[in-house]
Amino acid sequence: MNQKQLLEVIKATKHEILDLLINQNIVDDEVAQQTLNTINEMFSRLNLEIDDVIPKETLAAYFGGVDEATKLLKDAGVQPVNGVVSSITSNGIVNAAFKKRVHLEAIAEITDNTILDLKAAIRTARINAVGSIERALADVKKELQGGVIHGRTREVVTQRVAESFAKEGMTSFVTVDGKKLPLDFYSETVTRTQMKQAHTKGAAERYRENGMDLFIVTGNTPTCHQCAPLRGVVFTLNPNRTDYTYLDPKDVIRHPNCQCSMSVWVESYKAAKEIERAQRKSLAFDPSKDTRSKAQKGAYEKQQALHRRSNAEKKQFMEWNATLGAENYKTLGAFRRAKRSNSVRFQELQSEFRSRRLVKLKE
Repeated sequence: MNQKQLLEVIKATKHEILDLLINQNIVDDEVAQQTLNTINEMFSRLNLEIDDVIPKETLAAYFGGVDEATKLLKDAGVQPVNGVVSSITSNGIVNAAFKKRVHLEAIAEITDNTILDLKAAIRTARINAVGSIERALADVKKELQGGVIHGRTREVVTQRVAESFAKEGMTSFVTVDGKKLPLDFYSETVTRTQMKQAHTKGAAERYRENGMDLFIVTGNTPTCHQCAPLRGVVFTLNPNRTDYTYLDPKDVIRHPNCQCSMSVWVESYKAAKEIERAQRKSLAFDPSKDTRSKAQKGAYEKQQALHRRSNAEKKQFMEWNATLGAENYKTLGAFRRAKRSNSVRFQELQSEFRSRRLVKLKE
């Protein structure tokens, strides 16, 4: 299993739990307990998958950064130490020339941090999943005993429990401003960011072992206000240099999901005036100053709006799954296409979804 497959398994976990809640007769106490035991086992399997996948993925990401740096060094006219041979094979075997302590220690640190972060998120999601189901069951049982719910008992209980789980059951992290991040989103963000950190660290160490400590930061265009100040600036990996601003490799990755990279800057190949301009700009570096033009800001906001739309559709799809069950579209892709075309069936399901939610509010 690789990183992509691991994230697919994590994403599928919520759907599998919803299927369990919808298809099991959780009105029966014994069945409900068996269902909860199965859910706990699902989360335990996720922990085992993480222990298997993350070390291999971190190793590949780190030495991927090493190999990218090797290519950039060669392209810049520098003959890399140990030549241009790959540091790692397609089977994950590290070349003996690269089995250095500095590399192995960096990989171990990133691996440990990633695993700890993901396992903490899984632990939180497990607690919230089981808690949301147990609370919903307890509330429904009180209403049953009080005569509030009449007829169609299993259907009402299933819907209430599934909606409770869909709303908060996979929450794995709460941000400082109160946003509740689901496990699939948080896991994808953590792994993507940490693998990028590993890639960047690998590149930085490769530059260092070749005696190259100057670099520029490259990345996606348009970019955000956090990454924009780094563009076009020459930084140093040597904290003792005073002619350029020092930037720790971990600070190249400015935020979650950041896709910035390091590219070597060979001072010995530059003209005196170019070096002078680079030093002046480097020492004037202000990480808080947004250097983008109005057009660049607009392009970035347009891109982010598309991302927000996509995330909102994903959230709506999950809400419909919890309420409509098998009546909903089978895949997120089918749901998106129907919504964007505002098909007749989409309108019918939307009306049914709203009706059922309204019934729930009146109960």
